[in-house]
Amino acid sequence: MKPFIIGVGKAGCKIADLFLDEHQGILLDTDKLTLNYFKTRNRLLIGEKSVDGNGTGRNPQLGREIFDGERYRIVEFIDDVKKDFDCFFIFSSLGGGTGGGVSVLIEELKKSYTEPVYHVGILPSEEDPEKLIINFASCFKDIAREADSVLPVDNDLLKGRMGLLISLNKINTKIYNYFQNIFEVGEYASALGSNVLGVQDVINTLEGVASVGLGVHEINLQPFSKREIDKPELIVALTAEAITNTLFTFDAKDSKKALVIVSGPKRYMNFLGSIPARLWLEKNLNCMEVRGGDIPSPKKENFEVCIILSGIRKSERIRYLYQLGKILKNRGEYSTKMAEIYEKIKKVKERLLTLEMDLNDISDNLKKIGEVNENKKI
Repeated sequence: MKPFIIGVGKAGCKIADLFLDEHQGILLDTDKLTLNYFKTRNRLLIGEKSVDGNGTGRNPQLGREIFDGERYRIVEFIDDVKKDFDCFFIFSSLGGGTGGGVSVLIEELKKSYTEPVYHVGILPSEEDPEKLIINFASCFKDIAREADSVLPVDNDLLKGRMGLLISLNKINTKIYNYFQNIFEVGEYASALGSNVLGVQDVINTLEGVASVGLGVHEINLQPFSKREIDKPELIVALTAEAITNTLFTFDAKDSKKALVIVSGPKRYMNFLGSIPARLWLEKNLNCMEVRGGDIPSPKKENFEVCIILSGIRKSERIRYLYQLGKILKNRGEYSTKMAEIYEKIKKVKERLLTLEMDLNDISDNLKKIGEVNENKKI
């Protein structure tokens, strides 16, 4: 597969940069210091006139305005970099300011190119400021509407028992490993699998909200003979493991489409390949379409089953974050309105106090005038 990788914002650039040694792509950010951290030449500072290279300050509206003003410059930059490619994969945070404006970029890519545009979005964490959850609620639907498929990543699910900051590099590496399985589709260095997969199989599978799962059998730690390792029982077990090891939580039985990729060293691959995995998925999920194939890979040290589930309609995690973001936003707007009302009341009180003082002054002056008149009569 020949993806064109685009990293947007700090979080997106860190993940996308992991792919750039093997795949073409670019990094985009409004923060000059963050962007200069990366070694690739294919990086572009955007919004310099608006924010002078200092980032958007977690303001997604500003991010959208910057992408709107830079859209043609970004397309020209892509045209200068790109070679033949199959699709776009955009990586960004779903709670940041620059990443929050990525719907405008997706819209422009859809206008300028015929290749599909997929977005891998990092969900806000419970350790993140409330602002990021509010941003997620304001931008997720726009991104989901524009992209051909959105693949959320839940850092809280992937971090395990460790704190988020400590786990970020580990999480990014895990994301890289998951998506590399997809990007290897169509690569057959010396041998074809029993069930060949093509890039079009991935494109035909990805739609709506989607996710990637991975089941791994570490050959060196769990030695099996060639005959044993390709048994249906192991393939089915790894397929079930992949469904539980997805990048965010959702109801797998509510997916519309599935694709399963069985990969590993050629010596452990025989005619069975992905067939047991496909049969198991057809039996246990309600998918309308199930695809599958094998990749004998010289790069692989382990026996792996990677699965894509798409057309996901139910995710309590996303629903929770979305509703929480709306509540926090409304609470913030309520607090702001109450503060505005308080300030108006305060100003009215000050005006009333000034008016009262003026009336007292007028009353005192009238009394003095009256006293003067009385003295003149006398």
